[in-house]
Amino acid sequence: MRRMTLCLLCALALLTGCGGGETPYGAEDAQVLLDEGLFEGDMAPVEQRLVAVIYGIDEDAIRECACYMAANTASSADEVTILVLTDEKAAQAAEEACRKRVENQIRDVASYAPGAVPRLEAAVIRRSGSTVLLAVGDPEALPEAVDALHK
Repeated sequence: MRRMTLCLLCALALLTGCGGGETPYGAEDAQVLLDEGLFEGDMAPVEQRLVAVIYGIDEDAIRECACYMAANTASSADEVTILVLTDEKAAQAAEEACRKRVENQIRDVASYAPGAVPRLEAAVIRRSGSTVLLAVGDPEALPEAVDALHK
């Protein structure tokens, strides 16, 4: 009986995704954040192959992605990117790539769009399982909106 109970508990854990209780982000979450009005101006979609180049990520490691960047990059560094990767190792590398991207953006935009720097400094980068989210937008509302995605 004890063995059967243990097997049932293991099966339940697998079915419910018992891996820390976190729900991974999906590409549809980018649209949810866009709909919240957290970003300045028009946001333009970016193709997966370009996302891989911009972030320095192996495109084969990306299963799915959604990326929108400010259409007018001369005045805004806003973006939202969600990467669904092949595994957690790829997600760790992508998370680091997101951090480097933000650091580089801060350095680059400081000279021509200094108003974008505080938004970049408040960038939200989250990893859940094999997914990574990067969002640069309204520094007051964005963290709460990201936290609310899977409550």
